[in-house]
Amino acid sequence: MKKTHFSLGNLSKVAIATALLSVTACKKTERANVLSESSIQPKNKAQTLTKGAVGSHDPSGLVYDGSNFYQFTTGDGIYSAYSPDLINWTSAPNPVFPIGTWPSWINSAVPGFAGTFWAPDVININGTWYVYYSCSTFGSARSAIGVASSSSLNGPWTDRGMVVSSTLSSHVNAIDPGLFKDSNGKIYMTYGSFHAGIGVVEIDPATAKVKSGSSVTIVAGGGGADWEAPYIIKEGSYYYLFANRGACCNGVNSTYYITVGRATSPTGPYSGWRTVLSSSGKYIGPGHYGLIRHNGSNFVSIHYYDGSDNGNAKLDIINMGFSGGWPFLTRDWIASGTYKITNVNSGLAWDAWGCTGAAGQSIAQGSYSGLNCQKWNLTPVGDGAYRITSLQGGRSADLVGGGTANGTKLNLWDWTNSAWQKFRIDRTAAGSHIFTPLNSGRVIEVPGASTTTGVQLGIWDYNGNNCQKWNITAP
Repeated sequence: MKKTHFSLGNLSKVAIATALLSVTACKKTERANVLSESSIQPKNKAQTLTKGAVGSHDPSGLVYDGSNFYQFTTGDGIYSAYSPDLINWTSAPNPVFPIGTWPSWINSAVPGFAGTFWAPDVININGTWYVYYSCSTFGSARSAIGVASSSSLNGPWTDRGMVVSSTLSSHVNAIDPGLFKDSNGKIYMTYGSFHAGIGVVEIDPATAKVKSGSSVTIVAGGGGADWEAPYIIKEGSYYYLFANRGACCNGVNSTYYITVGRATSPTGPYSGWRTVLSSSGKYIGPGHYGLIRHNGSNFVSIHYYDGSDNGNAKLDIINMGFSGGWPFLTRDWIASGTYKITNVNSGLAWDAWGCTGAAGQSIAQGSYSGLNCQKWNLTPVGDGAYRITSLQGGRSADLVGGGTANGTKLNLWDWTNSAWQKFRIDRTAAGSHIFTPLNSGRVIEVPGASTTTGVQLGIWDYNGNNCQKWNITAP
């Protein structure tokens, strides 16, 4: 499915496969998830926390064209999807190359190539978009990275030819490009995997190819060690190289995890390697780190194998912070604490209506006045999910009867550690949040986009309306 490679005996591994406008009422629509490559574009299930076309393996770093965010991923012709808010994703109408076609130079560079491109990455250089892509075949070190350009992330794309290639296991395997633009304007490409390790080479912004006179520097791996999917970022005076270790592409049996080292130069040496994300709960084998900084947030794109959906590979967008000079990755967007939760559409706050904190009391929207029944403790319970309790009485937010249907209402109840009392909180591109109960792929909203106090909150299919988005602030 991706580019990763599995060693069998002495066989070395080689790569294998803002916010929407508010309207007067929430639209009750749902977009079908129809994708061309079923092996990497799985069916969307209720438990999926990003919405829509979330099938992805080896996603590129996210990029933004001023209207939509895009992720490009492994697939025939190079598949992509876009989103206005980083929550709901729609398949792009056309791949980079028409299905069943590819640039002719690949036939001689990678004999046996059949049209499935691996692990693309995208960068904007001087106003032009460039997508770098991998071509290889299973079990072979004969690989190549090419590049195509376009004035739009929607294409059409013009192929610009080969950037690097490899033919022997002693070469840095020409897969998994990761592009990095330094603060001085210089551009670097990391790439590689098993065999000779991870390499870094400077790219000429005038040609989008390797800069004349630039040589490849090996910065990690080698000797068949399990390193791949490299990606560089800079924070302060340090460069951080993220990479995957372990084995991908084996569904729930995948052992991928993400590690990071740091250096004072993009070409290393990198040291202090440490694991920053590994399997947890349904999120198995996380891989292929990418970063976009937007509206003061660090949005990290990865794929994972969904343990609740037969190990299908899906897109996840998580948070990155720094502590003691090192990055950490987490699905939590909010620190444990007491907060005011306000609807983006109505400006009204979560309110335990009646303000007694009794079991069964509805959670509605009300005008904020600083009452304890309008203050909520958010407590992380793992993998981006939270228990939400009222400061008035300490009871928990709960879906009535554990319901999953559209229109199921939200109330207070004694904590039972149930899935309908746990809510994943995801951040939108605009900085607001959505709440997804773990027993349903639906989200908490103000029904009908009402701006009237006393309207009880409920769940509905996500449609991007502001009545489904919430600001979380200190009370």
